[in-house]
Amino acid sequence: MCPEKLTTVPVFAPGLGLPNPIQYYSYQSPRLPASESEKEAYERGVKAGRCEAENRKNPYPDDSEQAKAYEHGYLDGQKIR
Repeated sequence: MCPEKLTTVPVFAPGLGLPNPIQYYSYQSPRLPASESEKEAYERGVKAGRCEAENRKNPYPDDSEQAKAYEHGYLDGQKIR
């Protein structure tokens, strides 16, 4: 069995301006504290989840931090049931 021969020359990705996919970034992005409105949205979600609100509708705008907090609260409220 003979070793496989390369037909093309390997290209180093950073040489082309591409990121190195194997590079490890040692820093973590800072975790920001939740705002008061996010805490309120979370608590509102917990109440909705505990009450088994079947037709619950997230009252916050899509893709907002409050909407994410409400969803997390809703799921946690379901766990409490």
